[in-house]
Amino acid sequence: MPWWIRAYLGFAALQGLGIGLTGLLIPPEMQIPLRISPLNTRFVASLYVAGGVGVLGAAFARRKEETRLFVIGFGTATALILVLTIVHWPDFMADGLPHRPIWIFDYVVDPLLAVLVIYFGKLWPPAERKEHRLSRMLRIEALIFAVIGAALSVAPEAVAQMWPWALPPVLGQVYGAFFITFAVGAALAARETEPRAITLFVISTLTLAVLVLVISAIHLDRFKPEPITWVWFAAWAIAAATFTIALRTPRKHA
Repeated sequence: MPWWIRAYLGFAALQGLGIGLTGLLIPPEMQIPLRISPLNTRFVASLYVAGGVGVLGAAFARRKEETRLFVIGFGTATALILVLTIVHWPDFMADGLPHRPIWIFDYVVDPLLAVLVIYFGKLWPPAERKEHRLSRMLRIEALIFAVIGAALSVAPEAVAQMWPWALPPVLGQVYGAFFITFAVGAALAARETEPRAITLFVISTLTLAVLVLVISAIHLDRFKPEPITWVWFAAWAIAAATFTIALRTPRKHA
């Protein structure tokens, strides 16, 4: 496990958890250059924290092969957010918005470093695909998250009509970037050969499900009085239960 891979993951975890925990605990101070509601702030913060938990765990891996899933995932997330920042430059860089310099620095440097770490660390996904007991569950997660992420990315206004609370289109696309990242992570985890990496990804998804349920309960008054709200809570409760059970399932390769 080269020190520079561990250092990169440590930096990535600090960044993700720092932004996420600030957003969860002190929404107005979250380091994101957008003006958004406390509920939206805490939801995006949950996405940051969930990803950061997995990346932090990978930073303590004993072998570099156990980190590839999270290096690729972090690189994917930061690259997608960089693209969104460029496409919606006036929204992210409007006068008076806080944290603009650090935002641009992070989302230009992070994906570039990810490419270098993947290349020089030879952290490509394993060429040989191996099935394990959680492969089917993870492929289902990948499909669901990919569909949601793609819909949020290409048709945020339409998805906002079905979202359980008010969702600005630009922020919807930010959510889409995270959902796509989790879809990529789940697809990689479904064929991963390193049990520790699989476990860390399951923990990351479980963290997301639990945090979403908690922040949704806190801001229940912001939800639409429509059936979609019941679907939202039911879906994340099922996800939390499923991934809790998955953690107790021995991961043996076929």
